[in-house]
Amino acid sequence: MRGEIHQLVLTSYGAELTAEFFRPVSVPSTGAVVVVPYYDTPPLFAEETGRTELTGRDPALSAHGLQLAEVGHAVLAVPWWFEQVAAEDPALSGARDLAERYGPVAAQHRREQPMTGLGRSIADVMLAVTALQESGLADGARVATFGHSLGGKLALHLAALDDRVEVAAVHEPGLGFAHPTWGDPWHLDGDIPKDRDQDELLALVAPRPFLLAGGGDCDGGHNLHLVREARKHWPDRQGLDVLLHDGGHALPRYVMAGIREWLRERTS
Repeated sequence: MRGEIHQLVLTSYGAELTAEFFRPVSVPSTGAVVVVPYYDTPPLFAEETGRTELTGRDPALSAHGLQLAEVGHAVLAVPWWFEQVAAEDPALSGARDLAERYGPVAAQHRREQPMTGLGRSIADVMLAVTALQESGLADGARVATFGHSLGGKLALHLAALDDRVEVAAVHEPGLGFAHPTWGDPWHLDGDIPKDRDQDELLALVAPRPFLLAGGGDCDGGHNLHLVREARKHWPDRQGLDVLLHDGGHALPRYVMAGIREWLRERTS
């Protein structure tokens, strides 16, 4: 893919995060910018990092940014503060287990900040949208968001809480507080609401287009009741779409192709 690359440096709670903006020039533009939160930005563009080397995972398998750019979407890749701190700490940089890698960073966050780790992460992605608009790189383009797994959690919240986002798609975010990862120290730190669930969060997206995709691991038939409840908030119950497959938590390329086409249709 040929394209223009720009870096946007975000100052967040005294820390700097560098988001990468990629605009493809080798294919016709869709006129949309897709904000993609992730652990770190290079794998979204098929580049190695210490994290991908540790896992032995081919970064091309997570190149969601390039896959979106293949159809003309500009992409703003936003890194995760918790991964940045872990990668820079020699004591943590070799940790593979999530608790070993991010637990100490979450403890640092807890000492220094009053909000949850999830709240901090959502604020960072919203800050990235502001930086994008102020940079002039968006040129009046429609803003969409997409995320997988951790990125799906952040994209879900970004769409619900920031009406500058016009279209959203997520894959395997773990919709519903029944999924145990919401209680992780780097998310809600065990403070799980007992009297509500994420159908209320998802309802905040209405009437904007939203796609929930799942492979049957974090998202599938077991949490479709939340989708049905949230769908009541869309006019004529239209606009909240579901794409299910049986491939598990990993995002197959053919599913990503379907997601990006869905995004293209709704941002054109």
